[in-house]
Amino acid sequence: MQEDANAGGTVVLRDRYYIHAGSPLPDLDTPSAQAFVVEDRRDSARLLYALICRPDLPPRVNVMRALKGVQNPGLQTLVEWGVVPWAPVGRNCMAVVYERPMGGRVMTSLTAEIKRVEEHEVTRRMLTPIIGALRELNSRAVTHRAIRPTNMYYMDADRERIVLGDCVTAPPAYDQPLLFEPVESGMSLPFGRGSGNYGDDLYALGASLVLLLLGRNPVAHLTDEQLLKQKIVYGSYVALVGDQRLPISMIELLRGVLCDDPHERWKLDSLDLWLSGRRLSPLQTKLEKRTQRAFVFNGKEYSTSRELAMAFVRRWDDAIPLVLEGKLEIWMRRAIEDKERADQIAAAVRNAAGSPGDRRIALDVMLARVCILLDPLAPIRYKGLAMMPDGFGSALAVLMSQQSSDIRLFTEMIQREIPKLWFETRAAYDPDHSVMQSSFRDLKEQLVRPGLGFGLERCLYEMNEALACQSPLIAQDYVVEIRDLLPALNNAAKRADGKTLPVDRHVAAFIVARFKYDLEKALTVLNEDTPDRQLVGMLSLLALLQWRLGPETLFGLTSWIGGLTGPIIASFHSRETRRMLEREIPRLVRKGSLIELFRLLDNTEERQKDEYGFQQARAQYAAASAEISELDSSGEERDAFALRVGQQTAALTSVLIALATMSILVIMKVW
Repeated sequence: MQEDANAGGTVVLRDRYYIHAGSPLPDLDTPSAQAFVVEDRRDSARLLYALICRPDLPPRVNVMRALKGVQNPGLQTLVEWGVVPWAPVGRNCMAVVYERPMGGRVMTSLTAEIKRVEEHEVTRRMLTPIIGALRELNSRAVTHRAIRPTNMYYMDADRERIVLGDCVTAPPAYDQPLLFEPVESGMSLPFGRGSGNYGDDLYALGASLVLLLLGRNPVAHLTDEQLLKQKIVYGSYVALVGDQRLPISMIELLRGVLCDDPHERWKLDSLDLWLSGRRLSPLQTKLEKRTQRAFVFNGKEYSTSRELAMAFVRRWDDAIPLVLEGKLEIWMRRAIEDKERADQIAAAVRNAAGSPGDRRIALDVMLARVCILLDPLAPIRYKGLAMMPDGFGSALAVLMSQQSSDIRLFTEMIQREIPKLWFETRAAYDPDHSVMQSSFRDLKEQLVRPGLGFGLERCLYEMNEALACQSPLIAQDYVVEIRDLLPALNNAAKRADGKTLPVDRHVAAFIVARFKYDLEKALTVLNEDTPDRQLVGMLSLLALLQWRLGPETLFGLTSWIGGLTGPIIASFHSRETRRMLEREIPRLVRKGSLIELFRLLDNTEERQKDEYGFQQARAQYAAASAEISELDSSGEERDAFALRVGQQTAALTSVLIALATMSILVIMKVW
């Protein structure tokens, strides 16, 4: 997918789109991508621009595939995307080409003031095209997750049509301010919000509409923590609108899309009815019951279980003793008057107290379960991490790219099956949840397995189907597709230390996750204890890739591996075989074939022949050694043996002489 670079700070994508690194467009930058002028070699009059993605963030490649070339009045047209060599950062980056909006952003920043969009213009200029865009996204099974006035553009110079901007250059909702996120995903860390659902996009549309109708951000003075608390205490509609005066005809719409209950929040069908003139029953804000008897924790009073759960998550270690003492259970029974949840909390405490394993682990799992029971709609929370179930993949990618210490917490969440606790509290069956549960079980199995091809790296690529390989060997090549891996390693041979292996933990995990082929045998050999077997396993993986995906020649990579084959050659016992291998390897290296190199070094017949000859040689050596040992016995043993034999011979000779003498005497006497 990599393209060639031209001189003068220009790169070409797909042999057609010239991206000019020397011509930035800062007015079209996003928080996670920079914008540059693009020239279409087939249509020079066409106005385009490219967003260059940050290499440390996983872009939404699946959404790129879904939206490429889509023409919709409410969407910027995504013209093309791909990997290009980007000189400013000295590596390959993902580039996304869009049609350039001619009227600029709707709002340049969330603190800016703009001319209010009049009530009679809202439907024509904004709602009609954007609702059509959301319906287009819905039909393609993707969400936008970046709807906000600073990511809306006037597509025409007359500023008559508003379109939604980029939604693919960063993880879903990663750049989204809390203002435009529902309460639940607003509790998540930005990189763990996940793709969400269409209700999240409608909520963001409603919050954006508030700002456009007012011409400013009514909550710009609030911090994220203050805004989240107001949403929880008063409801999103009241928190955002307050006592601001809005057109009466818009109130029904805003209450519908800003409803905090995701099950009652308006859907696209409701918006269609509203646009057609049908008036629906306005939704009233339903707030969680506030108790008269507050729960005191760390010197503060909490009147709802949701607020208390948030406090527990922030002060994890301080919350555990209170739960163990039973104070929370009593408060749930008497103040909240929720016997069912009180019983579940009591059961969680008993399970932790009776756990036969590590007590600290049991207590952490207990508090995670208790927080889920206190607020079932909240994200999955564990100590300092908070993520929606479908946000785990992007969260892991960001944590690993930042080398964050929170990776340990992430690992604990998977190993201790915290997501399972969240799924167990779901009241209704959801097929998507079943799929995610199965995925989490597989991830736990991969996480606990040692060796190359498993562990956290395997989880990373299994959870991010479009993430580039993060191996330091080829990170600058931005390898997303498995077929690009071998060419990237071939290029890496020019700059790599010849003593390092071309397959590290990331490369092995990337191959296993992306290459849908039975690799268990190769992985087993790759993770054996002896260096020669590890090299054979590595070579088998790469040779299989070349056989299935090409290319036919890999001179650099084959030379790299050829220089590492010493342990394999040394594992043969026959000097003749070793000399043969030393002659043949350079010849195969010049052919650039990993397949033939593997066949040479892992020749079963040759290996059996070598082993048979070795066993024969050992037997012959053992026999010769025994004979030599017998001949080379010590001098004292030989003297003792000679004396003993001499004595026996002398005695026998004496007896014979005596018998002969006696016989002669007897004969002479007789005669």
